[in-house]
Amino acid sequence: MNPNYTATILLTGIPRSGTTLCCKLLNEREDTVALHEPINPPSIPDLKGKPAVAAHLSQRVAALRQAIIDGEAFEHGDKGGLRIENPVGMETRGAVRQVVAQRGMVTLPPRSSDSFTLVVKQNALFTAHFTELKRHYPVVAIVRNPVDVLLSWMTVDLPVNRGRLPAGERFCPELKRQLAGEKNLFARQLLIYKWFSDVFLQHADAIVRYEAVLESGGAVLDNALRLPVLQRSTSLSRQERVFSSSVLAALSSNRSGLLALAQERLYSKQQICDRLSAIGV
Repeated sequence: MNPNYTATILLTGIPRSGTTLCCKLLNEREDTVALHEPINPPSIPDLKGKPAVAAHLSQRVAALRQAIIDGEAFEHGDKGGLRIENPVGMETRGAVRQVVAQRGMVTLPPRSSDSFTLVVKQNALFTAHFTELKRHYPVVAIVRNPVDVLLSWMTVDLPVNRGRLPAGERFCPELKRQLAGEKNLFARQLLIYKWFSDVFLQHADAIVRYEAVLESGGAVLDNALRLPVLQRSTSLSRQERVFSSSVLAALSSNRSGLLALAQERLYSKQQICDRLSAIGV
């Protein structure tokens, strides 16, 4: 067991489920440092077997903690620092919102070794190694209603927009096989959502709903990470976006596929239907 087990927590989630917002909320705490995708998956060497990769990732996480303690520069998913709330901006190109996060080096003020909880967030990478990573650190998963997730995937310039999940496919041959065998874009996106949710339902000790994070002002997230609840001054609310008729029509035509994602521990058919009705589908 890693000696920093109780002081370091891994965070994963379905892409576009609010994991970056969760990091921002955690960074409002004096006792926590939450990192947005500091590990670049292509930088991971070819290793034999998931246990070996998980051990490598554990060493990378430990090195991140040491860099923070020493006040040394480390790689981060956004070179602007820890305040990033959303890696995708509002600027569109071809009706698709563009990524604004830029990977780069970040340096934080030094901290003592036992003065903070470190939270490291990676979505597909940590999910692909969920069971192995649990032997090194606690792992918490963030989920969101599939209606909102698929709407986002259809309108952002990320691999999921094209029905791909590079880190997941590299480290999960079964997912790669399923995606390669499916030509329909929406069907591939459904497969990706199901892959995440199936892993979380099988292996996660704590699953946090994005909607509950908003409703509780972040308290649900604090509780899941076993941190004292922080009374935040800023209110959290859902940002309702306007989607094109073509996007809504695509969602409507795949209604049965969305309902097939229903899981009582995550989102029921009624919750999916309610969300479809709320956006006019």
